[in-house]
Amino acid sequence: MKKTLFFLAMLTFGISSAQEETKENKKVAVDFYIGIGLQAHDEYNLNKRLMNANVAEIETVMPELSFGLNFFGEKYSGDAEFGFLFSKNSFENTKNQYVGFTSRVRVHYNLVNKEKVAFTTGLSLSSTSSDLSIYSRNNVIDFNDLNPANNGGQIRIRNQVFYAGPSVSVYLFKNKKVRLNAGYDFAFTNGRWKSDYASTQNRVKENGNNRFVFGISLL
Repeated sequence: MKKTLFFLAMLTFGISSAQEETKENKKVAVDFYIGIGLQAHDEYNLNKRLMNANVAEIETVMPELSFGLNFFGEKYSGDAEFGFLFSKNSFENTKNQYVGFTSRVRVHYNLVNKEKVAFTTGLSLSSTSSDLSIYSRNNVIDFNDLNPANNGGQIRIRNQVFYAGPSVSVYLFKNKKVRLNAGYDFAFTNGRWKSDYASTQNRVKENGNNRFVFGISLL
């Protein structure tokens, strides 16, 4: 629920900016886009606990697949975006699998706006939900004995972090059909890890786990 309200607020902010731009200049281009990129995080606080337990740690650099809507006007530009993250890692007799979902809104001011190139900068607001599974390499599930008490060896936890930070975009080629994005996101919520399947003790928070974001999109 919090995630939905947060994204709706971000989307409303972006739409409001686009509407203001439309009032000043009717020529606002709106394009669907798809892109690839990466997120490079500071070290996860959870990784310290995983390392102490000789368990596979979360990768701090992950590829991201994204899609969304981009708007570009005379003075302002921005986008509403959804991104998907995935990584796997292994160490000794353990493995992990990480899946992340990001919703993001950017609102930029166009510093340079030419036919074949544009440079914009502004604010990025985003939210990332993470799901992490940690398990033993040699897990065996016996379908003749599906009692959970007899089938251990796996931990599944999740968290959610909200971010805000500066971002820049460069648009290239005729009609600005290629966009490069870069930004630095500051985490402003604690991102506490929790479980839907068990009670938790000695919880870990991801306070200050900021990240660098880069992406290339085709409009």
